[in-house]
Order: sequence, then structure tokens, then C-alpha cells
Amino acid sequence: MGEKAPEDDEQQETRLRWDNKAQFILATIGFAVGLGNVWRFPYLVQKNGGGAFLIPYFIMLVIEGIPIFHLELAIGQRLRNGPVGSWNLISPKLKGVGVAGLLVSIVASSYYIIIIAYCLMYLFSSFQVVLPWSRCPTYTPPGQPANVTLPVEECANSNPVVYFFFREVNDVSNNINISGGLYWKLTLCLLGGWIIIYCSILKGIKSSGKVIYFTATFPYLVLFIFMIRGFTLHGFENGLLHLVTPQFEKLRDPLVWLDAATQIFYSLGVGFGSLIAFASYNPIKNKCGRDAVCVSLVNCCTSLFAAVVVFSVLGHMATTKYDACISSVNATMGMEAALNKCKIADYLDSVGSGPGLVFIVFADIIAGFSPPQFWSIIFYFMLLTLGIDSIFGAMETILTTLTDSAYFKKIRKEVLAGTGICFCLFLFGFIFTQRSGLYFVEVFDAVSLPIPLLVIALAEVSGILFVYGPKRLCNDIEYMTGDQPNLYWKACWFIITPLSIVVIIIATIIQLAQSTLMYSQWSKETASGASLPYPGWLTAFMFCVILLPILAIPGAALVEFFKTKNLTLHELDGSYRNENPKQQNGISTS
Repeated sequence: MGEKAPEDDEQQETRLRWDNKAQFILATIGFAVGLGNVWRFPYLVQKNGGGAFLIPYFIMLVIEGIPIFHLELAIGQRLRNGPVGSWNLISPKLKGVGVAGLLVSIVASSYYIIIIAYCLMYLFSSFQVVLPWSRCPTYTPPGQPANVTLPVEECANSNPVVYFFFREVNDVSNNINISGGLYWKLTLCLLGGWIIIYCSILKGIKSSGKVIYFTATFPYLVLFIFMIRGFTLHGFENGLLHLVTPQFEKLRDPLVWLDAATQIFYSLGVGFGSLIAFASYNPIKNKCGRDAVCVSLVNCCTSLFAAVVVFSVLGHMATTKYDACISSVNATMGMEAALNKCKIADYLDSVGSGPGLVFIVFADIIAGFSPPQFWSIIFYFMLLTLGIDSIFGAMETILTTLTDSAYFKKIRKEVLAGTGICFCLFLFGFIFTQRSGLYFVEVFDAVSLPIPLLVIALAEVSGILFVYGPKRLCNDIEYMTGDQPNLYWKACWFIITPLSIVVIIIATIIQLAQSTLMYSQWSKETASGASLPYPGWLTAFMFCVILLPILAIPGAALVEFFKTKNLTLHELDGSYRNENPKQQNGISTS
């Protein structure tokens, strides 16, 4: 396929196209820049050595992230199909690589949507005169006058922002073994989230391409506003200093390099098949390598930008707690004891990632801003747009795969997107809107994607190397861009990237095997959290979730092998019968 195929012109005429290059760039940036840039990257930086973490992070970006990003864009742009169709064209035995990406996209979108539901809950609550997480709800004890009120015990024993998240937003059960049934508030917000997604994708890229102009750019505006606000806060510099101070001894820990590699895969969105789907709507003559470098660098710079914003605000929080601690301990034990006990770094190190960072820590900080409603609305609307962009990519993978299939070509996209995708995933989302759903969100976010994404990336570079052929790929890229790939691309695709992925997969498996999987539990009675080990059934369930996309790769190859073998036997049998008309059923009639 190094030369122009005769069907290229016809495909370009019939296949949907982005309205312009800006739409494609914004779509890929919007998909790559997601919630992980805000709630996972800053945490990983401060956990893994501060500024020193940027060394393995950018090394993994150069040897893994950008090369695979470019590879997926090139595949989609050249073959003009979604992930399943593209890999089927390369070789029917590699169709499972596209199926694996499709399954990963389904898993990701099914639990990512719950973050949108949380954002909607906080967004609706932000329009109240008093933010509901800024104070505890009260009740009148039995037998007391109506003017006698007490704070709800669970809230009094924790604090308002923690109570709001665990009780009002999730009504969480005491552990993952207790379902507690569906929580109606969260289920309605989940429905609202899927309605938003459906309205955005019902026409494919013709509708999502318009929405992306806003959803891909609005987060940058909000982050800039929060940066300006953060730099006016007392103690913001303590957060930034904690963020960037390098601890080079951390680089000796292999888990730091593992975190850098998995964050690159999460952040860039490689392995999902979404980049293949996006690129399939590009003109055939497009410099996909330049796009890959541009989007990857924008994504990583956004992560750094978000980290600066997050830690300027967290620095203010930590400084406020430090000042209060110094004042309290000094009054009773003296200044020397206060200095020994109170450490700003301890407060910053206690800040985690994920929902706890944006729905508890940031909610608490925002409640102290003025006016709190404004800051809350723009912050959670920003998170909403980040989540929508991420789901666009996953949904585009699913929708493109189905519309490229002969079985679904005649179904209108409105029906396919609504009943075929959004409604089915809405039903699957009930696992996250039951009262134990928060635990499932944490578990899925922690373990469901890293290994499958690494395996898919390895299968992609191996399929190109051993099946499609390096020369064929290079000729295709020359046909599309006018230039042969340089030495950097070739060295990464055919040597460095696959070897590094193998090492990381082995390290990840060893880490999982040696560690006890834990999830964070919340007790209503004690109003406190704890870490509990996965029950056996949950370990088995997540093992199946991880294996399902991985097994799709060899599974599809086996199906194709036996199908080809049976076809070959059938053809040989027919030829044998034609050449030996006197033999029937293997017995000579002569």
C-alpha cells in the first residue's frame, strides 16, 4: 500500500471529513487532555520526587508516547477506517487489536461518565445561596422544640465537605460487599450525562466537531483564571516549591518509572483506538507526524500547567493549616515543639489524587473563596468539559467501528448512537450508581486500563513490525506526507518502543503480584475512612475485566486461523472431487 490505492479517491469522497484541520487538532487535544491532567499528574509529581519525576516522564514521552501516537494517526489516516476495520485491512488475524481498543473504550467511557455525573451534582448544587458542602445539615432531636437543632452526627464527626461527597453525592455504603441499591440522585445525573453525550455525538464528527471548539478550549481559560487567583493566595509559593523541588534519589525506584510510563499512556490516550478513528476522517495527504508531536507536547505542557495551578491552591491550604497548627501547639507546648510537629510538607503529602482531590480538597478550598458560587460553577464546569472531551474519544471509537461495519451501515447514526451505545452504557453504569458504586469507580480507575493499554500498544508495534512490514509503513507515510520517516521514528517503532513496553508490562505484573490490592472504604457509623483488601470476588471480577480486551487479540487471530484452515480444506476437498470424479466419500468407485 505504499503507492496510491485505486479506492483512495472514492473513499475520500464518501467518508465524513473534519470541517478543517483545527477541528481535528482540537479533538485530539481534547481527548488527550482530560481529568488525568488535573487530578493524577500533580499527585504523581509530588509523590515521585517533584521535579525529578519530569525526567522519566519526558523520557517515556519520547520513546513510547509520541511514537505510538504517530503510529495510530498514520494507520487511521492511511486506511480510512476505525480501529477494527484498519487492523482487519492490515491482516484479518490482527482484527483483535482493534477489538481490544474497542473494549477498552467501552470500559473507560462506562466509568468516566460517572465523573460527569458527579460534576453535574456539584454544578447544580453550586447555584444555591449557601454551598451545601460549606456547612453541616441540621436536625431537631425528638422531643425538642423546633428551634433546637443539632448537626447531623456523621457530618459533625467528619466535616461538611467530606459528608457532602460521601453522603449527599454517593450515599455510599459501608463497603463494596454491600450494594445498597441504586442511589436515585446519582442515577438521574448519570442519565443527564448520557443525554449530553448523545446530543454531542448523534451526527458523528459533524456534531462533536462543533462542540469540541468550546469543550477543548474552555478548560484552558478556567485554569488560567485559577492560576491568577492562586497566585494571590497566602502561601501559594510553598505549594509550588514542594511541587518542583527535585528528589533525585527517587529515580532509583523502578515504580517511579512505571508511574511515568502508565501516566503517558493514560494521558495521551494511545491504545484506545480513538486516535485511529479521529485520523480516519483526515485528508489522505496530511502530515500526521507533525500532528503527533504537536498534540503530545500540548498535552504534556497542559499537565505541567495544571500542576502549577493545583499546587498553588494546595500551597495556600497547607500554609493555612500550618499556621493554625503553629498557633495551637505554641500556646500549649512552646514554639520549638510547634516547629517539630507542624510541617507544611506533611499537609501537601497527604493530598491524594482522583475524586478525593477535586471533589473534597478543592471543594473545601473553593468554599473559602469569594464569591464561592462563581468559583465552584466555573471549576466544576471545567471538569465537566474535560470529562466530555475524554468520552468523545471513546465514543467516537465505538461509533466509528459500528458505522464502518456492514451490519450497522444502514442504521441511522441517531438511532445507533442513542439506543445502540448511550442507552446500553447507561444501563451498564448502574454498577457505579448503586451505593457501593464509588468503590467500583476507584477500582476501575486504578487497575482496569494500564495493562490492557500496554498490551495493545505492544500488539500495534509488533503487528506493524512483523505483519504489515516496516518498508510498507514507511512508504505509506512517504505517500501521505511526502517524506520518509526519519531515524528517530524508525528506531522507536522497530526497536526502542516495543522493548521498553515489554519491560514495563513485566514490571507492572510483578508489582501487582507482590502487592495487596486495597480500596478506600467509608464508614457511616464512625464517619471515617479505611483501606480494605479486595474481596476474592472483586479480584476475580477485575481480573476478567483486564483479561477481556487482552484475550481479544489472540482470540480473533485463532478464529481467523481456523476459519482460513476450514476454507482451505473445503477448497482442497472440492478440487480433489473435481479431479477424481470416480471417488466419493474417500472410497474408490472403480
